[in-house]
Amino acid sequence: MKVGADLTGGLFWHLRALVARHMLWAPFRAQLEAWLFGWSPPARILLLVGPSAGWCLPDNFLTRFDHLHAVDIDPAAEPLFRLLHGGALSRAGAGLSWSSRDFFADPAGVLGAYPGAAVLFCNVAGQRCVQVRDPLAVEAEMAALQGLLRGRDWASFHDLLSARTVASPPARSLPGHVGAHELLASLGLGGEWFDHLTGRLLPSDAARRILPWRFKRGRLHLIEAGWVEAAGRSSASAS
Repeated sequence: MKVGADLTGGLFWHLRALVARHMLWAPFRAQLEAWLFGWSPPARILLLVGPSAGWCLPDNFLTRFDHLHAVDIDPAAEPLFRLLHGGALSRAGAGLSWSSRDFFADPAGVLGAYPGAAVLFCNVAGQRCVQVRDPLAVEAEMAALQGLLRGRDWASFHDLLSARTVASPPARSLPGHVGAHELLASLGLGGEWFDHLTGRLLPSDAARRILPWRFKRGRLHLIEAGWVEAAGRSSASAS
């Protein structure tokens, strides 16, 4: 697997998202919305980890919660998130608080600050392999999150693999972890792919949904989405 990826964050990222969200990203946003519709944690408080401006998050999901806590280090994320989603949250009577802490610098501390909240990782875990150059350290970090999240309802959608390709594979549901080569072969995909080292984030027996995201015209990301229930049962929507 090739090492190399597009970073997110900053004004260029937000400008790209503004242009792409209603056109190039529309199919992915629709599939993500359908997947999120199937996740119904009982908690009324949601911790959003790395939501950026919420360019791909649907209002009808966010407004299901009484209060959102967001953690994102990008200084432009909060005002843009409030611009995009503040009206819907206000109409629904949902609160929003924001922290600029670096979640991955102190995950236990951040999670401990919101003990009653369900947790959603918003396409952020796949960036760690660019921020931390040691692949083994990243994979260990992903696996350790399972322990830190034990006893919570949590979910994540994250970059799994990406490549320069014009292929357009369909979304696919999987009953558990599948290796990268097996997954690519099952989707009829070949060539050189970048591994985002997130394969150990979800439990190996957790069902998951693979969502193709046409990030830009010549680049495709395979997003892995899954959730884990506090009682220990894990699943993903097949819709």
